[in-house]
Formats: sequence, C-alpha cells, structure tokens
Amino acid sequence: MKTKKSIFKRLQHNPIVCVIILLLTVALYYQLPVTDDKFTVRVISVIDGDTVDVLSDNQRQRIRLAYIDAPEIGQPYGQRSKQTLIALVKNKMVNIRPLNQDNYQRTVAIIEVDSMNINREMVRLGMAWVYTHYNDDLLLLSLEAKAKVNKTGLWQQKNPIAPWIYRQSKK
Repeated sequence: MKTKKSIFKRLQHNPIVCVIILLLTVALYYQLPVTDDKFTVRVISVIDGDTVDVLSDNQRQRIRLAYIDAPEIGQPYGQRSKQTLIALVKNKMVNIRPLNQDNYQRTVAIIEVDSMNINREMVRLGMAWVYTHYNDDLLLLSLEAKAKVNKTGLWQQKNPIAPWIYRQSKK
C-alpha cells in the first residue's frame, strides 16, 4: 500500500517548483502598495519618456517614473517614448505613489491612471528600459523580456543603447 506524501515532502524534492513558488511570493510582495502617501494630481506636461510635471496645490512638481529609464530625446525612440507617455498621462488625473527623491530633487514615484501602472506600461510598450540599478519591481523584468522577444518599440532596433550608457558617452 502506497502512503501519501505531504505536499511539503513532495516539494522538497522538486527544486524547480520551490523556485517558482519563491518567485511568485516575492512578486506578490512587491505588488503591495509602496506607501500610504499616495496623492492624486493632474499631469500638466511631459518632459520625456520617464519624467512629468504635475500640478499639486497650485505648485508645479516634477515626477520621475520609478524603476524605468526611457531613451533620451536625442536617442532613437526618445521622441516616440515621450509621445507615448503624453498619450498615457497628459492632462489626466493620476495617482502618484512617491518612493523617494533623486539627486535632482524630483519625486521618484509610481504613476497610475485608473488601475494602470504607467511605469510598467512604458516598459510593456517597449518605450523604456528597466532601470536595473534601481529596480524593485520584479514584474518589470518579465515585461521587458516579453517586449524584447516580441521586438516591441525600441526593441525593434538591432542594438539599442540603454539611456544610462548613452548619457555616459555624452560626458
């Protein structure tokens, strides 16, 4: 007569399933709200594919989209990235989930329109790289991988140059 092994005993001998469960757990953890300081504002201008200005309490505030880096305006897809962000957020009410401030005193944040995470949408559309040096959102990595495989947006180029490398070459 066979005895049934507990689920944990079976998983113990299947490292692939364990890794998948671990990755799903981590991904779910990072889906939780980052902060309770979320606020709603109107986007009044788009600077480039990863930076916008919003109007908050009659004050202009610059917001940098967290975890992503869009092509610079002078790079291939720089203008298209900006135009895509304009279509997604310009003159719309957005939710801002601030994470921190960068060296330029910009608020680094996740931007949402309705329930759409705009940071992720820019990567999904191939209009921005995952800024791996600063990234805490594991879903972004799979969105970027899918965009690369499908040759979406900037991934249509033969050898796209990441913005952080492009900026370094201009110094």
